Amino acid sequence: QQPGGLEVPPTDAPVGTTTPYVEDTPEPPMHDFFCSRLLDLVFLLDGSSKLSEAEFGVLKAFVVGMMERLYISQKRVRVAVVEFHDGSYSYIGLKDRKRPSELRRIASQVKYAGSQVASTSEVLKYTLFQIFNKIDRPEASRITLLLTASQEPPQMARNLVRYVQGLKKKKVIVIPVGIGPHASLRQIRLIEKQAPENKAFVLSSVDELEQWRDEIISYLCDLAPVALPPTSAPHMAQVTVGPGLLGISTAGPKRNSMVLDVAFLLEGSDKIGEADFNRSKEFMVEVIQRMDVGQDAIHVAVLQYSYLVVLEYPFSEAQSKGDILQRVREIRFRGGNRTNTGLALQYLSEHSFSATQGDREQAPNLVYMVTGNPASDEIRRLPGDIQVVPIGVGPHADVQELERIGWPNAPIL
Repeated sequence: QQPGGLEVPPTDAPVGTTTPYVEDTPEPPMHDFFCSRLLDLVFLLDGSSKLSEAEFGVLKAFVVGMMERLYISQKRVRVAVVEFHDGSYSYIGLKDRKRPSELRRIASQVKYAGSQVASTSEVLKYTLFQIFNKIDRPEASRITLLLTASQEPPQMARNLVRYVQGLKKKKVIVIPVGIGPHASLRQIRLIEKQAPENKAFVLSSVDELEQWRDEIISYLCDLAPVALPPTSAPHMAQVTVGPGLLGISTAGPKRNSMVLDVAFLLEGSDKIGEADFNRSKEFMVEVIQRMDVGQDAIHVAVLQYSYLVVLEYPFSEAQSKGDILQRVREIRFRGGNRTNTGLALQYLSEHSFSATQGDREQAPNLVYMVTGNPASDEIRRLPGDIQVVPIGVGPHADVQELERIGWPNAPIL
């Protein structure tokens, strides 16, 4: 037993064949629209008789379709698949090192149980004590997608809230998806009430799963931080430059260049000083040199801010790596008696990431913000389609402020 009198459910996992898999040669996702964040995602499939065997087949196809749109890897999105009915049966574990195609094959072959009961409480207990008993990737978001089509008896549901709260303490988000007329709206709303991120989706039948798939993926993907492996910037900070995100060439299958609009936002106030500002420029040169910059690939903009915001290089200018690097080296330190970070981020949102300044509608927006001092003004939350990676320089950086700006991305200090 665990503290509090909660029993750990037994693990009953079907044995599958293991295919040796080397992640240095990954299988890319099968669709243009995909999620490539730091995410541990658990699929919980209702195996009760409230779904027919044919409907359960549609449910499995939905899970496989989602997996096709995830960048599955031990370094990006890890998945687990559990069927629940009168017990909890694990088909795929988060640490299973198998090819994504092999994992999808296993998910497609989950057996239909057709039992009288499918206990939501028991499978959430299983998730809490068996899947997330030890958190081995604290930097990743943890999400459980509860695909439920039935209602468990009241006597079985009495500990439901305790298990959802236990998952919440481990920062595990539970997203209930109610399917069909027998799903318990009361239980779904109860789960939803336990945390603001526990957004529920209620569908009239399995036939609606496909039309909701991309919206569900977008929601859970937005809850997870960007996967950005670290590299170092000289004399100042750790900085993240992900090969997949920034289009840097890597081993593996040939893929098209990544389309991305990247803005560098550098503090140029009196407090940061000219020496640290020049080191910020050196860091920026190093990162841009590693990027796949081009008209149909990554576009770069550069801004400097203190009391005012100065656009040093807009997205609308020639996206040639040589031209950008030359301009960056020519940027002069401007100084200023304030650090108006809020104004700078607002300028980015309203002007730099707009079509009039060359922003591309189809390209994700990423900001590297290098700062060494607390903001002098009010900072407002940016739209969800702009990802900010804050980089704190020196002893005066406000860590809590940077955490708020970058959430869900952790600041780099």
